[in-house]
Amino acid sequence: MLPLRAIVRRLSRTAKARILFIGFVLVLAALSGHPLGASMSGALDKVLFDLSTRWFSHPGTQQVAVVLIDGKTLREYGTDGLTARTGELLERLDRAASVTLDYALASDTHTGELAAVMARNGNVVLPVSGNALEQSADALPTLLRAQAAGRGQRHFTVGHYGAVNGFVPYLPPAQGATPNIVLEAIRVAGAQHARPQAHQRAYALSVAATRKDAVLVMMSDPAHVPQYSFSDVIDGRVPADAFASKMVFVGDAVGEDAGFRISSLHMDAVSRAQLDALVADAVVSGNMASELPVYMAIPIYLAIALGMVLICLLVRGGWMHAAAYAWGVLMLLLPMLLLGSLHRWLGLGLLPLVCVLIYAHFAWERLRRTQNLLQREIGKLRAIRATVGVAAAGGAAPPPMQARRDPLEQIRHAMREIRAWQSTFVSMINQLPYPVFVVDNGQVSVWNAKAAEMMAAPGEDGMSLPEVQRLVATHCSGEESASEEVTLGGREHMLLYVPYASADSSLHPGVAEGRASFLACLIDIAGIKEGVTHDRQALRHIAHDLRSPLSTILSLIEERAEGHRRDAPPDRAFLDDLRRQADYSLRVAKDFLQLSRAEQLRRDAFAPVALLDMAAEAIDQLWPAAENKSIELIGPECGLDDTLLRGNADMLIRALVNVIDNALKYSPPHTTITLRIVDDGDSGMLLHIVDQGIGIAEEDLAHLFDPFFQVAGKPEVDMGVGLGLPFVKTVIERHGGSITVASQPGQGTDVRIALPRA
Repeated sequence: MLPLRAIVRRLSRTAKARILFIGFVLVLAALSGHPLGASMSGALDKVLFDLSTRWFSHPGTQQVAVVLIDGKTLREYGTDGLTARTGELLERLDRAASVTLDYALASDTHTGELAAVMARNGNVVLPVSGNALEQSADALPTLLRAQAAGRGQRHFTVGHYGAVNGFVPYLPPAQGATPNIVLEAIRVAGAQHARPQAHQRAYALSVAATRKDAVLVMMSDPAHVPQYSFSDVIDGRVPADAFASKMVFVGDAVGEDAGFRISSLHMDAVSRAQLDALVADAVVSGNMASELPVYMAIPIYLAIALGMVLICLLVRGGWMHAAAYAWGVLMLLLPMLLLGSLHRWLGLGLLPLVCVLIYAHFAWERLRRTQNLLQREIGKLRAIRATVGVAAAGGAAPPPMQARRDPLEQIRHAMREIRAWQSTFVSMINQLPYPVFVVDNGQVSVWNAKAAEMMAAPGEDGMSLPEVQRLVATHCSGEESASEEVTLGGREHMLLYVPYASADSSLHPGVAEGRASFLACLIDIAGIKEGVTHDRQALRHIAHDLRSPLSTILSLIEERAEGHRRDAPPDRAFLDDLRRQADYSLRVAKDFLQLSRAEQLRRDAFAPVALLDMAAEAIDQLWPAAENKSIELIGPECGLDDTLLRGNADMLIRALVNVIDNALKYSPPHTTITLRIVDDGDSGMLLHIVDQGIGIAEEDLAHLFDPFFQVAGKPEVDMGVGLGLPFVKTVIERHGGSITVASQPGQGTDVRIALPRA
């Protein structure tokens, strides 16, 4: 068995930090019962206690009633005659089980009469005046003290929100062990009640060490206790049966004894008499409670904290958050359930803070591990990228991973980069005009969109996966690249075989490191031959059309070399002539190649594309040029639900860019160019490109799509070489569509492109 020091040495830094953190939060959880800890969530505890009281307390006993010296009484009798009127009140309450006079009684001429009435009644309970516990300091008249059936103190405990939450049943022996006036009223009445001593606990009155033995009470709604006006009782407006066998509490409804809050759920206040009546009703009905002892509370605190720790350690993924929230709800419900079922209260103390700390720590730790994992993987991807040449977007190098940046922004940047790479590579492979297959462990595992299209095609143009697998098994072997002509689907193909590095064992645990995989590509030879022939013809056209500018360039150079012309242009003009001729030659070559590619488009290589998306992409490419010229590009406006067609997205976007670019060239500033897609019958769509430019003469409309034809325009407009619109027409016609132009000089141009739906 390893010694403790060796075990600690083997632990990682993260494990040590985790153990220290768990130990720290468990210590905090154990301190939840301390007065300082209890004060941290005292407001929450009070709300939970009052909610539990509302939902789980026993119903009232209907054995208490309240008589209030209210504003009505004071208006009718004033304050001087209360002693005499108290005697009349006691005569009316002769059938009550006990009468508690919960207000000050001074000595006056009617004290003797009141003492006689109290003697006849025999059930009157009086308070100990103020905090006086000695006979000599008691302000109550001696005659009244002698006739009282019981005397009691009125000490209560006040919690958060300034609300009364309990009462002190008995003062300490050093203070005379005086019982609470509520208990005296119950004793005099002879009412059956639960023993408050069973719930008596030493409660801290503050974060200091001062404690007092008290009982928590679950007081009911004051509206459930019958309340009567002092004057109504004396005047006989309340029947005597209303007080039969009840404990009656008499007190002021106004003044300093009328502002006791009893709940955190509302702002209502009650008088001293009402408070005593509610406490008496709670004692008789058994609505008393006590806090769990420390030896029982601490294990519960530790169990709740450990439960949150285990949830954060063992539950995976998003379920951890749901489980942590659910555990927090159970933590709040536990004190309420204990109070409702066992009348035992468990204050939460530091427990909410502890659970939040645990959840936040492990959520942060999980986030940090995820971030570290992403950074490691991103580092591997960048190491792979370092083996090839990559130009950064906008000419700026990507920020290094070691730079001090916001981690979230760093990961977001890296994920955008990875997504761009993935999109680029997938798009690049899918744009290849040849079927490409990835062969792993001798089995075809992945193929591109062109291969999937050919395998789905019926007839001679199609092929099946078993056929491809047979070709691969027959012709692809060895560790060197090779090519071989094969017959597939009745057509001649060139099978290219290219081995590449083995799969990453971290991504494919079942594959042994170093085992070769390869790419297989099937190329239709007949199609390539046709393309080569067409390219040769295009090159001949290019050579023919470049002859004129090249001859001009040579003539300029020879004249400059001979120097026989006295009026030879200066170097600046000479170089400008050369640049114009060279630039024209390059544009001719570029437009010829573009037109050549358009003429090679094959419908069997088309894929579903959306005309709306391509029009939007064309606008996105040209909006900087339009903004520089103060021209607004509007649209694409579309009222169709479906704009899908089969085609080559790249060529169609180039064609639309050419048309919009022409519109920009021949449109003055502060005008608009609008793109609008409308329905063109059951099988077609019509794209309008409408500008507010200089327009086209009627005699020029018939020659717009002729190679090298150029419409006369503004002298400052770059005229081009006259191959843009022939390219557009070729692309549209290869897609089974048509293009027409409607225009009048000075009124703009409407280019209409009709394309069939998919």
